[in-house]
Amino acid sequence: MINILIIDKERMVRQLLGEALDGAEYHTEATSNVADGLELLKQKKFDILLIDLKMPEVKTDKVLEKINQQQNDISIIALVPYSSVNLAIKVLSEKKIFDYITKPFNIKELEMILRRAMDRQNLLHQVGERDLYQEMATVDGLTAVYNRRHLDEILPHEIERAKRYRQPLSLLMIDIDDFKKYNDTYGHPAGDKLLKALCQLLLGALRTTDMVFRYGGEEFVVLLLHTFKQEAFEVAKRLLNLEKQELPITVSIGLSHLLDDGVLSKDDLIEQVDKALYQAKQSGKNQICLYSEETG
Repeated sequence: MINILIIDKERMVRQLLGEALDGAEYHTEATSNVADGLELLKQKKFDILLIDLKMPEVKTDKVLEKINQQQNDISIIALVPYSSVNLAIKVLSEKKIFDYITKPFNIKELEMILRRAMDRQNLLHQVGERDLYQEMATVDGLTAVYNRRHLDEILPHEIERAKRYRQPLSLLMIDIDDFKKYNDTYGHPAGDKLLKALCQLLLGALRTTDMVFRYGGEEFVVLLLHTFKQEAFEVAKRLLNLEKQELPITVSIGLSHLLDDGVLSKDDLIEQVDKALYQAKQSGKNQICLYSEETG
């Protein structure tokens, strides 16, 4: 059972969330003010917190700090009116919340965010709960990052949200150069160990809001939310410099961006970043290529 705490000043919101989520999978408790919410966090372990960021006479940063002091592994999802989206993006970029949803909200969208929050928490406890990950349809069994199936599920949702709120979204596709040669030289167990090490590097270099997927074989996709093209390029440059991480390989990286490239769908974005990666390979490997019409 997943325990969810709701802190929202609007009675209708608390009631709607309780009716929509309470059941076999979720158990919710709700309060209208932050003080009572903090007291509940002292008394009981919660997995997820849904909180209104625009509570009266409350400073958002201080409240989030207190919450994380009491339960530092809780996934905080902000509830905000559309007029306050910038506030949500700010605290999201500062890693103070896991995600946000705007009011009035769509229950299906919220359920997807809740699922991501639980996947994240499960991944954080990978060592102690390995059997659980083998059962999770969203996680790659070898590397413990998300799998391609989950990318197919989550990417359309994030594209629609980015377009709706005019937010940037970037995608990286990463491929290990000459991985077959590495496997042939050192054996498949060494290759598996290398894949795991690369994923740990990726996870350590990214924000908690970014998502890593094993796309297939030695190919990975990184979904960079709220990230402009230039910011994504800087992330890619950090990932490209594997020598400093003592990994005996190089990688090629393709980059595509939602707003600038006029992408309409998941398939368009994947096709563009795949073409950019192909160009990086054709141009000599161990480099980054941004998608453009010339690339395509």
